[in-house]
Formats: sequence, C-alpha cells, structure tokens
Amino acid sequence: MRTTFKAVLRALVPLAAVLALSACAHVPAATPSGELRTATAYVDAYNSRDLPAMLVLMHDEVQWLSIKGSEVEVFANGKADLAKQMESYLASPMVTTSEIDGSVRDGRFVAVREIARWRDGEGKSRAQSALAVYEIESGLVRRVWYYPETR
Repeated sequence: MRTTFKAVLRALVPLAAVLALSACAHVPAATPSGELRTATAYVDAYNSRDLPAMLVLMHDEVQWLSIKGSEVEVFANGKADLAKQMESYLASPMVTTSEIDGSVRDGRFVAVREIARWRDGEGKSRAQSALAVYEIESGLVRRVWYYPETR
C-alpha cells in the first residue's frame, strides 16, 4: 500500500505544480479603477488644452482646493468658476503638461502624484511634482485637493 501511495503522490506533485503555475500565468493585469480613469481623462484633456473635455468630467459643484500648510485656499468653486479660471490659465503662452506617476485609491478618492513639465523663458526643461487627491462622484470630479509642489 505504501508503494502505491508514494507513486500516486509522486505523480500528483508535479501535476499540482503545473496547474498552479498555469493559473498564475492567466491572471489578468490590474485595470485602473473608475476613479483613476476619471482623473487620468482629466489630465489627458488638460494636456490637450481641451477645456470642453475637461468640463465634461467636472461635477457642477466641483471644488478645486490648494493646501498650503494648515491653510486651504479655494481655487475654484463650481464648474463655471473653474471654466473661467482654466480659460485664463490655458490662454497663457506657457504650455505645461502633466502626467500621473502612481496612485492609491480608497473608495471614491484617488490620490495621485502628478508631474508637471514645461519650458522656462530660456527654453530649459523644468519639472515639479505634487500630490493631489481627487474625489469622484458618479464618475465626475467633485473635489480636488492639491498639495505643495516639490522640484
């Protein structure tokens, strides 16, 4: 009986290993959450300087907030206010682009590290990063908190 059990065990162990490895090989890559897709779509629209596409992603009561130490400054309060602020900003001759470099999601919130790039008046490439937290409500950006940048 022992010989038969050992023979069966020897046959099953490699089979189990093959099945385990094949199961791992078929694990799909993680897909971004809906919250991250919304934040990324906003950054893409920003990079294209496409204000209408940016506004489609905004909640009517969107709030854009800047955190500086213990102070919170309201950059924009409502979609119309944000449109006015961004219209002025996008009219500037300085072109900046942003990219999301990492994210963490917690429910309707997604925290991201954004890297902004531009050329200064002398044509030198510049960059800075900042943390931002997007609150997504029904697929729309409801609030964004921006933290101080680092260079």
